[in-house]
Amino acid sequence: MSEYRKFLESEYANRKLSTYEKICKFFDRLKLKLPKNLEKRIQEEIDFCHLRVTPKGVVLTAIFIPVIVFLILSGIFYVFGIYSLGMILMLILLSTIIFYYLFYYTSFLVKYFRASAAAEMTSAIIYMAISMDIEPNLENAVAFAAQNLTGTLGLDFKKILWDLQTGRLISVVSGLDELAEKWKKENEEFVDALALLKSSINQPSSKISSTINEAINLMIEGTKARMKQYALTLRSPLKILNAFGILMPMLSLIFFPVLVIFIPEIAKAELLAFSYTILLPIIVYIFMRQYFYARPYSYHRVETENLEQFKKSKKLFFLIFLILGTTLSSFLMLNLLSSETIFSFEQFLYSFLLIVVLSSSISLYSFLSTFRYLKFNQEILAMEDELPVVLFQLSVSLGSGKPIEKNIEEILPKIKTLKIKKLFENILSNITVYGMSFESAVLKERIGAIHSCPSKLISMSMRLMVDISKRGMYFLAKSLKSISKFLSDANEVNKATEEILSETISDMQLQAWVFAPLSAGVVVGLMSIIIYIFSFFGQSFQNIETFFTKSGLGEAGLSTFSFLLNIGKQVPFHIFQLIVGVYMIEMVVLISMFLGEMKYGEDEINKIFQLGKILLLATAIYSIVVLSLYFGITSFIQLPSEI
Repeated sequence: MSEYRKFLESEYANRKLSTYEKICKFFDRLKLKLPKNLEKRIQEEIDFCHLRVTPKGVVLTAIFIPVIVFLILSGIFYVFGIYSLGMILMLILLSTIIFYYLFYYTSFLVKYFRASAAAEMTSAIIYMAISMDIEPNLENAVAFAAQNLTGTLGLDFKKILWDLQTGRLISVVSGLDELAEKWKKENEEFVDALALLKSSINQPSSKISSTINEAINLMIEGTKARMKQYALTLRSPLKILNAFGILMPMLSLIFFPVLVIFIPEIAKAELLAFSYTILLPIIVYIFMRQYFYARPYSYHRVETENLEQFKKSKKLFFLIFLILGTTLSSFLMLNLLSSETIFSFEQFLYSFLLIVVLSSSISLYSFLSTFRYLKFNQEILAMEDELPVVLFQLSVSLGSGKPIEKNIEEILPKIKTLKIKKLFENILSNITVYGMSFESAVLKERIGAIHSCPSKLISMSMRLMVDISKRGMYFLAKSLKSISKFLSDANEVNKATEEILSETISDMQLQAWVFAPLSAGVVVGLMSIIIYIFSFFGQSFQNIETFFTKSGLGEAGLSTFSFLLNIGKQVPFHIFQLIVGVYMIEMVVLISMFLGEMKYGEDEINKIFQLGKILLLATAIYSIVVLSLYFGITSFIQLPSEI
């Protein structure tokens, strides 16, 4: 079996099943007859996303997973003695939401595929253009794009090649026609650019380059216009997220004392905890999944999966902070539960510290698991930006006809201030010191220069250099000039995308940094004062009522004030602060995750580091607000320290 076919089998035909596909295959063993319209709709979505599941498996998964969740949580609630009508209704609501999400999961996945593929379309055209500029062959161009595209559109290109191998397609043109038909409603400029690339094959050699450049320019201008539209469409979802996901749920808690007064049987700690720490985050996640699911375009392709040390570091620090966070949280929780008072400073302090411990554990994990690699990661990103300039300089130097190592030696002084200089120094060192060929100096396993630069972009460019160098320095010089131009165009689109999305990204950062922690801090601070004061007066009225009862005077009149005794008893303050604090942490983490997807794309290191940075700042704002309100008010109102 050829290496080419092995690649297609591993990357497409026999690729690893996702967790969702495995679950669907498990439930697919059961029998179920689906309506034809429903089966047709799901099958079309399955085919679109290249899923290896059946419509029956999708529907059965949507039915059984919510039932399993309902039964497991019901058992847990029963064991802990919090099983009630309110909790049953909450579980039914949660199960309904999970059913809705799983039933329409393939529809959500189609949206994700569309967004993710749109992000790759510019790269796909550029990769095909690079290949065709070197050798005007459509099948080679499709193969080159398939090897370098790692996302959803890459599956489409791999499918074309696999169908050619298995005989389903007669020619690569037929496969590209099917691809154009699939995406014509989603991205017209991509379809037009594909048509230009296909037509260039039949044109005179003098016109091929101009047609390829026209396809690139068409894709670039179309992508810029699409990014502007994308940024505009995100504004309304951001407002909805801010209003209904953060501010409204937080501010509604201010009216919690009123709920305790008039409907005390509903205002229970377990209902509040379930609603805010489980139900609402799931709803917000599903909402964000529909809108903030993929970065529109990313030029950078840092391959963190190749950094084995980084993966080990993540696992190690995750385990350390899981144990540390659990230990400290358990200690604080035991101290909280040991107190039987309605409200005390110790309860306030322990519950506050518990929130700080939880958020700090996540932040420290993010910082410590990435700090060793962050500088290296920034260097790789800088090298990717510098690559087009260096390739152009090398193409000019190669015009002299000298061996490749001599040309690399000549350009090193010109790029001495650039990060990418290390890459070419390694290549030159492998050739001159170890006597390697240019191919071995670049590609040899473990010691080849590209293995020190885990970047898809750099790897692709250097592999191209190796292949083209076999045809001669003149041809390599011409090709590198074209590659440099194409990569510069791609970088231009990336910067335009960042500029267009800057306002949206700033709004999301503001929500995570300010709105979520500020509203949470205000709610907790005000609630501490309300419970503090009402509990004190409630106890005073109880003493007065006892006195009047013994003397036989006005028991009925004073009993009207008994509602004050409910404040702080229905949901103790320390539990209330934990609920709000955990919800705040969940919201900040969710926003940070989707913000990282939008801002950094596949750059895992920067995404994890940003999560820690945002959560640390959010926790600091929350702490300042809560402590300021609590100590500010209690400094003016002198009440007993323990009630």
